[in-house]
Parts: sequence; structure tokens; C-alpha cells
Amino acid sequence: MNVLRTPTAGAIGTRVLPDAHGVDPVAWDRLVGADNFYGSHRWVRSTHLASGGDPVITASVSGALLGALPTWPGEGGDDEMFSLPGILPGTAADGGRQLWLGTRRSVCNELVCVRGPQRRPVLRALLGRALELAADRGDDGVVMAYLAGDDALELAAAHPRARALLHSADTYLPVPPGGAGELTARADQHSRTRRRSEMRAFQRTGTIIKTVRPTEDIVARIAYLIAQNRARHGSSGGPQAVLDALNAQRATGLLDDAVAFLGLRGPDLVAATVCYEHGDRLYARYFGYDYTSTAPTNEYFLLTYHAPLDYAAEGGFRRYRTAISAWDVKVRRGARLTPLAAVVLPLRGAVCTPARQREHNITAAGRWRELARTHPLAMGPEWDCWDSPLP
Repeated sequence: MNVLRTPTAGAIGTRVLPDAHGVDPVAWDRLVGADNFYGSHRWVRSTHLASGGDPVITASVSGALLGALPTWPGEGGDDEMFSLPGILPGTAADGGRQLWLGTRRSVCNELVCVRGPQRRPVLRALLGRALELAADRGDDGVVMAYLAGDDALELAAAHPRARALLHSADTYLPVPPGGAGELTARADQHSRTRRRSEMRAFQRTGTIIKTVRPTEDIVARIAYLIAQNRARHGSSGGPQAVLDALNAQRATGLLDDAVAFLGLRGPDLVAATVCYEHGDRLYARYFGYDYTSTAPTNEYFLLTYHAPLDYAAEGGFRRYRTAISAWDVKVRRGARLTPLAAVVLPLRGAVCTPARQREHNITAAGRWRELARTHPLAMGPEWDCWDSPLP
């Protein structure tokens, strides 16, 4: 065990465990915030069951868990979502290999760490141990990508050579009491006309929407649809890989908090969206469609927007999180954007100067503001620090 002594936190001990299984789930989840579903013990543990264990770094004082930091090797190569050249082209060095921090293949990370005066020393201890682990593995540094903006700034501040670089945005919809109907009523005339047209086209297909908990028999059918959708977007994993992930979630109890929105044409399941409940948040995670049997007719929008929003409104959820990609479409449908950044820390030196960091972030934030130019409510005050010229 490594020990870091600080005047505010006492002796912080860090350990590297082979996976999340050895960490008390109750102690872990006490550190998980309202928007950190993908940092929850059950989700991290499910990725380890499905893909094999990945090291987890913990920080404790006197036996009390104060922080947990999952790690994984990243994808590298040509994977644009999980390689430094892919997420930060022209900013990060193209060569080298990094130890990735956060949940495996997560596109929305937050820090699993205590709040208050101990937070900075604990983050410093976790980051220091991550650098040691990277060196032991022969990596060239560490990166924590898709990290919530405020958390990225905090983590970068824990090490003088770390840089927080804006690279993406997460999306969510505030859940109106009246669900999807109320959200549509708030839209402009053009958008309302388009929503009605989508609904009529969907209804002409005869597709019925059913909301269910994903039982074992339904999971197998859903996995087939999800794999088809992933294949259309370049994923090489087939139905078995999806099924393995969902079965791992069943083993950790995650599927107990999942809800599936099914599109049925007679006895045939043609489309599905799977969401997860976390506190007063609902998270969209998977969409699948049977492209081998029929052409889609707005199933994505009905199963990923309308049905979940109505479900969230009825269940008293406050936010519906819709993840990254298709930002312009989501913004037009009322979504809010929140910044996601990567904290990059090489073993030696820095990935860029502080001046270059500021320049990059101002430019990147400007692109997001332009995307939301006609939807000013999409950009909240959390963006202000990213396009400020101040350090």
C-alpha cells in the first residue's frame, strides 16, 4: 500500500486491486453522485464480469474508503472514441499508449471520491498511484476522458502537469411533468408539425410500444437488435457480446433497475430501447432495431424520446440523460448540453502548455455554442469557465 501524508487528510493509503469485486459496494456507492450511474459499483463490476477484470485504485484513511478509480487499457488504434488522437486531434501526441481512467468504454465519467477538504488530497493520491501503475505497465501516461466538466477541472488541479481539455458534450432533458406531450407543446410550430408527422408515420406501421422490465427471455431478443444497430455504426461485436454484457448486469443486479421500451409489430419485436434508473435520473443506454426484416419508421424517436419521457414523468424522475452523439438533433428536441473533458497526464512533461490549453478550450467551447446558437437554453453556466480567457 502506498501512503500519502497530508495535513488535511492524514495518511491516505492507496491500493491497486485486480477489479471492483474486492471493494465494499456500499462504501463505494456512498461516493457516487446523482449523475454518476456509470461510476456505480454495480455498473463497473458488470463491465469486469463481461470483459474481464480491470485494475481499480482505491484511496482510504484508517480503513474508510475515500476514493475509487477504475482503470482500463483503452482501445487505441483507429478507435476514434477511445484513443487520444481520436478525441483530441492535433492536441494530444499521436504516439504512445495511455492507461485510461474511469469506467471501461464509458462516455460519461464522474469522480468516485469524497467531497469536502479531503477531496483534493485524495484525488492527488489516486492520480499519483495511477501514474505509477501506468509506468509499471509500460504506458506513457494516463488519460481520463468523457469526464464531467467540473470534475475534470478538479482532477487536473490535483497535479501541476495535468491538463483538462474539452472534447465532447453530454446531453440530458429536464423531465416536464406532462412528459413528451408537454415538451412538444413547448416547441416552435415547425417542430410541433414535424413531431406530429413522425407520430402519424409511426402509427401507420402498426407498431405498438410496450414498457417492461427486461426478463431473461426478452434480453436475448433485445441483444440481437442492439447488435444490429451497433454493426451499422462500425462495431464488430455480435449479439453474444451484447448478451454477455446484459447477463453480467443481471448478475450484479443492474437489470433490476432497467426498463425496456419495446416496439412490437404483432408478435415480432422490431425495436427496443433500454434505460436505467439511478436516483431521480433515467439513463438511455441501448437502442436496437431489426434492420433485416423492415425499414425503420421513427422507432428511434418514439422509443428513445417519447416513451422514456412519459415513463420518467409518471415515475417522478427529474432528468433523462440521453448521452453523446447526434447533438444537433437532440438540441432541437429540447436537450441541454453539459461539457465533457479529458484530463491528460503523461509520465514526463505535459501534453501542452497552459496557454495552449486555454486556447484549445476557448475554441472547443465556441464550437458547442455555435451548435446551440438558435437554442440558447441548451448551454448552461457550466460552460462559462471553458471559454473564458482566464486560467
